[in-house]
Amino acid sequence: MKKKQREVSKTLIAGPWVGEFGWELFAWQAYIRALSENFDRTVCLAREASRFLYEDFADEFISYDTTDGAADSFFMHNHVIDKRYLGDIFKRFSGGTITWVPPKRIGMPPHTHYDEKQPFGILQVKPKYIKFGAPAEKKDHIIFHARSRDLREEDNWSSDNWKKLASFFVKDGREVYSIGTLEQSLHVEGTIDLRGAPLKETTRLLAEAGAALGPSSGPMHLASLCGCPHVVWSINSNFERYTKNWNPHQTSVLFLDEYEWDPTPKYVYSKYKEWRKEKAL
Repeated sequence: MKKKQREVSKTLIAGPWVGEFGWELFAWQAYIRALSENFDRTVCLAREASRFLYEDFADEFISYDTTDGAADSFFMHNHVIDKRYLGDIFKRFSGGTITWVPPKRIGMPPHTHYDEKQPFGILQVKPKYIKFGAPAEKKDHIIFHARSRDLREEDNWSSDNWKKLASFFVKDGREVYSIGTLEQSLHVEGTIDLRGAPLKETTRLLAEAGAALGPSSGPMHLASLCGCPHVVWSINSNFERYTKNWNPHQTSVLFLDEYEWDPTPKYVYSKYKEWRKEKAL
C-alpha cells in the first residue's frame, strides 16, 4: 500500500467492483490508479481475490465479496449496493472531502483504446497500466486457461480438446499449468493444477511463462498485462481488443479466429509452433 505523509484532505473511494474480471482489468483498475494521483487517500472496494491489483496505489483495500447478482458483465446485473454499508464506509473515512466513483464501466470497452483519456468531473484521466508479475527470470512453461462457465457455454472448449493440446506440449518436454478459478475453469489432465492460486502467484507464473493459451477470457487479458505471449481464439470482433485496444504493453499475441470458438487442438498447436518460430519466442 502507498503511504502518504501529508494531511488527508481529499479521499477517493472507488467501488465496490463486482463485475467480470476482464472488465475490471481494462475498464476499471487502471483508471482508478491514475485517478488516485489527484487525491491524498485512495480506498478501493473489490473482491478479496482482486486485492493484488490495487496494492501498488490504494491506501486502504476493503474486501467486498457479494453473494447477490451475477458477475457476468460490466453492468453487474441484479447487484444492489447496500447504502447503509456504503454510508458506514464514508463515515469511517470522514474528514476533508470524499469523492465516490461507483462501480461502472469506464470508457466504451472494448472499443476504448488504452491510451484514451476519460472524464471524471473536471479531470481528464488517462488510464495507468502497470506490468504485473515482473519475473526474475524467463522460463518456458505453458499456461492453459480452460474456461468452463455457464455463461456463454459455447465459448468453452471441450475437456478432450484440452487434454489433446496438453499432450502435444508434454511430448515436447514442456511443463503445463492450469489457471483460473476452481468454479469456472477446468484442471486439464496432464497439467499442474494452479487454479485458485492467489493472483500474485498467478501473475508471476504468467510473467515467467513461454506462452498462455485459451479462448477469450479474463485470464487471457491478464496475460497481456503480465507481458506473457498468448494464443487466444475467439470471434473476429475481438481481434482489435486483444491486439490493440487492450494491449498497453505491446505483448505479443496470436489471435485465431478462423474457427472462432472451436478450433482443433492440432490447429492451435501448429499455429503456436509457427508463431513461436516467427517471433523467436
